[in-house]
Amino acid sequence: MNNKDLTRLADVVLGEAVVALLSSEDHISADGVARQLRAMNSDETNPERREAIALALGEVKSEFSQSRESRDADVLAFGALTGPDGSNNK
Repeated sequence: MNNKDLTRLADVVLGEAVVALLSSEDHISADGVARQLRAMNSDETNPERREAIALALGEVKSEFSQSRESRDADVLAFGALTGPDGSNNK
């Protein structure tokens, strides 16, 4: 399977994971999607789909880490503008 096809299949399995969460009325979050992808992987027998699930899981983990780092930076920046009691330092 070429890289382009693998990327497309990873998008498909990522979508399937989100649909499964929606169907079960679970919250959509990076943790939830990652958990669903891991569950899908444990039941999957097709090696190409397993590879795509691994790729999708890596993307979710990467995006979650980047999002968390960005959010942490925002919180630190906000803390620099306010005092420990929430008052404005300006």
